[in-house]
This record gives sequence, structure tokens and C-alpha cells, in this order.
Amino acid sequence: GGVWLKLFYCLRCGDLVAANSILQQFGTAASEDTSHVDQSVSNIVSQLAQLQQTRETIFGDGTHGNARPARPPASSLLHPTQPMLHARRTVSDLYRRTNTRSSHSGGSPAEEPFHHYRTACLAMLGGAESISEAPALASSGLVKTVEDYLYATLWHAICLADGDLVGGMGSAGGGGLRKVSSAVARLGVLVDRWGPSHFERDDARAGVGASDAVAHAARGGTLGGHGEGPSPSGGWAYALPLLASQRYATALAYVAEAGGGLGLLQAAHLGVVMDVAGLSIGDFSLEGGADAGRAESQRRLLPVLVASYSASLQGVDAGAALKYLVLLSDKGKFVKEQVQRLLLETHQFTTLAGTIQPDGSRSLAALDAYFSKKRVSALLVDAAHHAMRAGKPADAAELLVLSGRFGALFELMNRELASYLNAATPEDFEKRQFWFRAASQFHAIHLATGRTYVQTALDDDGNLSLGNTFQL
Repeated sequence: GGVWLKLFYCLRCGDLVAANSILQQFGTAASEDTSHVDQSVSNIVSQLAQLQQTRETIFGDGTHGNARPARPPASSLLHPTQPMLHARRTVSDLYRRTNTRSSHSGGSPAEEPFHHYRTACLAMLGGAESISEAPALASSGLVKTVEDYLYATLWHAICLADGDLVGGMGSAGGGGLRKVSSAVARLGVLVDRWGPSHFERDDARAGVGASDAVAHAARGGTLGGHGEGPSPSGGWAYALPLLASQRYATALAYVAEAGGGLGLLQAAHLGVVMDVAGLSIGDFSLEGGADAGRAESQRRLLPVLVASYSASLQGVDAGAALKYLVLLSDKGKFVKEQVQRLLLETHQFTTLAGTIQPDGSRSLAALDAYFSKKRVSALLVDAAHHAMRAGKPADAAELLVLSGRFGALFELMNRELASYLNAATPEDFEKRQFWFRAASQFHAIHLATGRTYVQTALDDDGNLSLGNTFQL
């Protein structure tokens, strides 16, 4: 019986080459004697071993870490050949006959301790049913952990691929990859239904719902450390089953929410890698009429994750925070809004946007590494307008200087000076003094003898008369 135990754990590890080696050493028999290995088992294992080739497991990367170009295989687990399908059906029939005989005899004989291993091997190779749900294996103890359950369920899902419809998602008979997709979607629904408390050891985390975390993004919220403290696993006890069942959005949101600051770091980086790899960061589902709000929240999840992680860095390194925001360069308006937020919240204008040089040009800074000079100027002007709306005219003035919009700057200073010309309170008097000093300092630096770039800019904009500000 030792051959069945060894064969089972080879299948459990995904190493069909090792499984084939074991069977070659043991030999086969034409009869269905349970102490021997049926020829149909050797046939399917041999074909799967050829499919695995030199990879560590049958699920391994065929490019060897991009060391060689990827080539579409003539056959794969999801595109089985006709001989492989025939061999699988033969083993499936053997599995059913074995179960029938076992039920008629009242169970497996005590002298056959390997019976469960043989049944499990036949179930996995034949694909008749998942060993995690097979009644004949309910008392076997072969599926003990969450990982065992996931592996068994996904192995069975792969066995549902129909080679007659290579690349197809379905037909009138439901073949192709439709059955595989349905099995994965069903697993995802189960994992989502069970929730975090089913997987996390600390039941105190049961109230932190992953779906709630995803919905949080739809409302424009940030993620990371808003739960009841980090989960014992950092969120991964629940996230790994979610990832395995392609519930990507829920997994990333849960790690960011349940794992604290480290969870946010991990979720943001994993999300970026998945996005670069072309994976859709959403929850896989076969339902055509998915909830529109949930779909929108999943679409916004990656930007929210990256922006949240960027915000956690900005107090220490505004340049590093910017590097993460530009990863979202294809998100358009969102990136613009986040860069404006970074400028105004950090007040690191010199680090991000540089300074005005003696010739009137702006020195290169962090923003220039990712945007053109014209785009940087536009970002600075927009940030200045946002600062004015937020009641921060001093910030707006600094940003307008850096953008070279001197006409708008003079209009701002004229307005502020006029507002406090007749100061009635100590606060108003202080603000008048502030703007008077700001105007005087600007004049001393940018309108000194020999420096004409301000007048040139005003003349180009038709606002040369605004220079009268400094005749007050």
C-alpha cells in the first residue's frame, strides 16, 4: 500500500514527474486488485509528467523566471489532449467502481490501510469529484487544513476543462472552460460567505469584513489600520483563500485593513504588481448583472491603496510619496488631485517643485522627473487655485511664483492687501503686515536691478499694469 501513499503526496505537491517515477519503480497490473496500480492510472500520470517536463511542479512557470520566452503549449491542464481526456475518464470510471464495491461491502477492510489513499488518487486523477467533498473520504483525514481544501478544490476545478473546446468559455453543453470558471467562482462565493473569522485564529477580528473594506474605497476613504488592531496573520489567513479563488479586490482590501501599516504596504505593492502584469483587480464572478456600486469600488481600489500608502510616506519623504503616485499615471484626474494634495499637505514646495533661479527659470525638482515643465506649471497653478478655495492664500502665492504666473500672483497680493488696508482688529493688522512684507520680499528678489523676467511675463500676458502694485 505504500505506493498509494507516496503517489497521493506527489499529487498533493503537484509533482507528477516524481509520481511517474514512483509508478515506474512499482510497476502496474492489468487487474483491479487494490494492491496493484491499474494501467489507466499509469497512463494519466505519464501524460501529466510529460506536460510538467522540467518544471518543479505541473503548475510551475514554463519560462523559468523569464529565462526563456513563453510559448503556448500544444497541451496544458486547461487544454488537455484527447488521449489525456480518455485516460482521465477511464480512471474516473475506476473510481466509481471502487466506490460502488466499497459501499456494497460496508466500507474499506481494516487490512487495507491504504484504501483512502488509493481512493483519493483515483478521485484526483479521474476528476470525478473533489477529495474535499467526496463522501468516501469524509473520515479519511486527508483534508485537514484550509490549504488542503483549497488545493483539492482547485485541482478538481482544473480537471473539469474540456479539451474539445480549447480556448472556449462554453457551449450548449457547458464545456470548454465554463465548468472550470464555475468551480472557481463557487469557491470564491464560499470563502466570501465564510468570512475572516473562519480563517483567522483570533475571533476578535470577525467584525472586520473584507467586503466592507472594499466598499470603503468607493466612498473615497483611505485604507490601512482602521480595524480593531492587526490580525494575528496580518490579514493573510483570509487573503490567501481569497486570492486562490480570484477574489482579488476583497483580498487586497482586507490585507490593507486588517494588517495595519504593514498590511497597507503589502496590499499596495501587490496590487501594483498585479496591475502591471495585466490582472484585473476585481472579484471574479460569472454573474452578468454584478452590483454597479461594488464594481466601481473595485475599480477604484488600486488608486486608493497606492494613494493611502503614499500618504503614509509623505511626512518622512515627499519625493518617495510622489514616486508611488506616478505609478497611477494612467488614472488621469486622480493622479492630478493626489499630487495637488501632496503639495498642499506637505508644503514641500522646494523638494517637489524647485525654486526660481536668477534668470527666472524654475530649477528641476521631484515633479520634473515625471512630468514635462508645462505639465508641472499646470499642476502648480491648479494647486494654487485649490489653496485659495481652501482659504490658504499664502500657499497659493508661493505656488504661483513657482509656476511663473506672476499676473495671477499680483492679483492675489492686490486683493489681500486691499482686504486689510483698513485693519480694524489685531488679527487683520497682522495679516496686512504679512502681505506687505511678502510683497516687499518679492520685489527685492524678483524685481531687483537687472532682473526683467517678471515684467516680460506680465507683458506677454498683457498685464504689465499690474506692476503698479509696488508703487504703493
